[in-house]
Amino acid sequence: MSGPKSGFVTTDPLMALLLAAGMQAANAVADGYAQAATLREQHREAADALQNSQRAADARGQAARGKQAAAAEAAFDAVARLAANMQIAAAVQDARPPAPDAQDSAAVAAYVRALQELTEQLRSILLTEAARRAEEFADLPEFAPQLAANLTLPQKIAQRLLARIAHLGPAPDQIQKIALELEQTPPGERADLLATELRARIQAHIEAQQRSQVQQATALIVAQSLKDLGYQVEDIADTLFVEGGVVHFRRQGWGNYMVRMRVDAKAGAVNFNVLRAVAQGENERSVLDHLAEDRWCTEFPALLQALAARGVHIEVTRHLQAGELPVQLVDAGKLPRFADEEDGRQTAQTQAMKLS
Repeated sequence: MSGPKSGFVTTDPLMALLLAAGMQAANAVADGYAQAATLREQHREAADALQNSQRAADARGQAARGKQAAAAEAAFDAVARLAANMQIAAAVQDARPPAPDAQDSAAVAAYVRALQELTEQLRSILLTEAARRAEEFADLPEFAPQLAANLTLPQKIAQRLLARIAHLGPAPDQIQKIALELEQTPPGERADLLATELRARIQAHIEAQQRSQVQQATALIVAQSLKDLGYQVEDIADTLFVEGGVVHFRRQGWGNYMVRMRVDAKAGAVNFNVLRAVAQGENERSVLDHLAEDRWCTEFPALLQALAARGVHIEVTRHLQAGELPVQLVDAGKLPRFADEEDGRQTAQTQAMKLS
């Protein structure tokens, strides 16, 4: 393989989750706006032919959409207040997509859907973080009813602890079993032991849930960062940093060269190397291999910086230079196909002929 670059991946959990949520919202809004533009063009003539009654109905629909947008924005503002209590208001506000022209009904509908989904996602992220840091955020308004309860009673202790993970869905059976036993136990040493065990189980559950969410967010951040840097990227599953696997990416004009990123989820490690797609059985070296390696070595730092700015840090542990190892040759049939691959191969072949 050519000059592999390896390292360990660490992620700023909250930053990554909030950024990934914002990316998803931005993508959803962009898709919605694109569909809205198509609809506007398709129905332009029909819109010109609307009768007064139809225009009145459209006006009523616009008013309803305005109310929906206002409700969605109010719900987001409530989450923003929660973020302010947690001292992370700016990061949450940054995730908010810009509102469209209120006269564009299709765009407003897309915006409302994206904002509603973003709000629910952010609320879950923040409540999970608050639950993980229970002592620090015990007085958040969202948990006020539980604070008002008589916490000397085992039943109230169990209810309060379970309330902190209610947003994550049904609690695991083992947690529910301990909570039920605690509720049925009178105050005393046995109840104290059960409460301690329940706290520990809930804490482990929270951390496991957040870890899984962060791993999925990391996959999204890596994919978006590569695209923002101008690479064509193979579809990345959100389980890449959960289960491990490989992803390939390249730029247009790279011909039959690409970079393979291999993720070892268990070790928290990642490896990059340049490879060349070849016909089955082909093993000839090319004078272009070294150029491809040089190019990737030059671009690699920019990827590290882009990821770090989004809370995903790669501590490089192995950074071989171009030419230290040969470019890996891989059967083209086992690699993804990219949009300009055929043109790129022809370009590479032409360049090779000129150099030979």
